[in-house]
Amino acid sequence: MSTTTLFWELGAFVVYFLYGSYFEWFFHRYLFHSPKYIYRTFQAHTLVHHQIYKGDDTYYAPEDDHEHPEHVTMDWWALLAMIAFHLPFLWLVQRLTGIPSLWGGVAAITVYYGLYESLHWVMHVPRAVRALRRFRWFRFLDAHHKVHHKYMLSNLNVILPLADLTLGTLRDADGRKVRLFGRAKTAASAAE
Repeated sequence: MSTTTLFWELGAFVVYFLYGSYFEWFFHRYLFHSPKYIYRTFQAHTLVHHQIYKGDDTYYAPEDDHEHPEHVTMDWWALLAMIAFHLPFLWLVQRLTGIPSLWGGVAAITVYYGLYESLHWVMHVPRAVRALRRFRWFRFLDAHHKVHHKYMLSNLNVILPLADLTLGTLRDADGRKVRLFGRAKTAASAAE
């Protein structure tokens, strides 16, 4: 692989990783939280996952609970499905632009998904990897996700809340809507 190809693939990785925030947002909003498209996905996430892990003390799996943590991760085939879904798009972008970007895209999707599954697991099953709680970035993401469990259509991103910020679904730890431009609203005034 030439240096130029590597440069473009790394650039594609960054671009597609940022895109991952928007894909995660739309996937989470319209497949996990809407019964309209794939009811099984909605049922597993909204009706099961969100009923077990709420935005209160039940957000964390109990230390002695070995049954419920199975409702944290996606099905074993989810990564393969996401890559298969994106492959035609990645191939088309590379074909139309002539820029070597396909493998950077596949790598970005794989890394984003791996981070999503791993960090989401640790957020709900804190006994899994306690060391991550030392890091401010993890505590921020964990608090961000806990707010999602209180306000299901807010804070839809788990890994990179870029889409939450730009699409208007970001809430702070106190439940106030965060706006890219303008004033934040409290949870009570946002519900009006």
